[in-house]
Amino acid sequence: MTERLTYEEDAPRGKGSLAASQDMATRLSATARKLRFSTSSRSALYKAAGLRPQLSERLFAAAIVLVTIFYLVVPNALSIVYFGYLASDQYQTEARFTVRSSTPAIGKDQMAKVTGIPKAKIVQDTQMVTNYIESRDMLELLEEEVGLRAIYSDPAIDIWARLPEDATIEDRLDYWQDMVTTVINPSSGIVTVTVRAFTPETSHRILEKVVSASEVMVNRVNDRMWSDVTATTRANLDAATVQLRKAREELQAARNRSGVLTVEGSSQILSNLISTVEGERLKLQQRYDSQIVSVSKNAPQMRVLLRDIRSKEDQVAQLRAQLAGETAKDANLADIQLDFSQLQLAESLAVQQFSSSVKAFEQVQFTSRQQLLYLDTFLKPRPPEEAEYPRRLLWIIGTAIASLLAWGATLGLLGILRNHIAH
Repeated sequence: MTERLTYEEDAPRGKGSLAASQDMATRLSATARKLRFSTSSRSALYKAAGLRPQLSERLFAAAIVLVTIFYLVVPNALSIVYFGYLASDQYQTEARFTVRSSTPAIGKDQMAKVTGIPKAKIVQDTQMVTNYIESRDMLELLEEEVGLRAIYSDPAIDIWARLPEDATIEDRLDYWQDMVTTVINPSSGIVTVTVRAFTPETSHRILEKVVSASEVMVNRVNDRMWSDVTATTRANLDAATVQLRKAREELQAARNRSGVLTVEGSSQILSNLISTVEGERLKLQQRYDSQIVSVSKNAPQMRVLLRDIRSKEDQVAQLRAQLAGETAKDANLADIQLDFSQLQLAESLAVQQFSSSVKAFEQVQFTSRQQLLYLDTFLKPRPPEEAEYPRRLLWIIGTAIASLLAWGATLGLLGILRNHIAH
């Protein structure tokens, strides 16, 4: 009850001025004690003093009420209503696979030599598969073959978790990346893929399509890889064939120009001829030496013998010039041997290159019938039985903690602002 500090209404009648003064002092002292020892709010102090609160105090009181409503009451109420009654259940399906290399026909070193694929590329291929799962290509494939857009835009899904019907491709991609998760184990290379949907069947069906599409992508990489490798080995084989044909044609042309089939054979023939002619010359020389004792050297038969000896010597000299030497007018066998050795060396190198190209081509043809990389799904997708999302209690508790922190921080700021204005 408000106390009035007026003497006319409260002073006892019939007393003197001294008694009235004492009564007024007593009432003032009681009012001061109320103001000094009161533990109520400032508005209560104003009420005890019989004063009306200022406008700033009324504004701060209203702000505290609004902060309490919007920071504490409304978020927790919405959280309880949404997560307790409105939020749609989300079912999660999981699958696990690895990207492996298959080299049954050739060793690791030979595989790297033939295909140019290092062992570390398997890690890159694993990351390629996970990126493909979260890519726009996968999204468009699922929308076409599974009806992903219609599944996530179902009106039965709550409005906060539902994909808007007018969502752009960028919005749909962000939504898909929120519903799919890929994790790579760095030590084993195992890829874990999880897909969330609003029924167990759709979650299982979407993940099955994701896995099969990933396998198709890996097979497509295999086909393109082997196509490039086969084209390269085919080009190398064609080039080696042309080089070998050219080397053999040049060698044949050199043989036609020289008239020598093989240097070894021609050399053997010339050596035999030289031996034969030299033997005949020796026989004639012996006859000449035996007859010169009894017959004059000017005798006709002696001149004939001497002419035959000189003829055999010229034949031997010519034959030897054909083998080697610098006196022959035409190329001798030594010169031809030099030309032939260069051409034969070129032919030998061309044969080796051709043989190596044929072997590499046959090896690639054989191994290309097998997959170099393949996706091994050792944990296949299975329909879930319980909804794992949303985690209702966790979200409600989290919302309560966050709202309490925000409410307390805002009240603290308001208190600091009020004290600043008061001073």
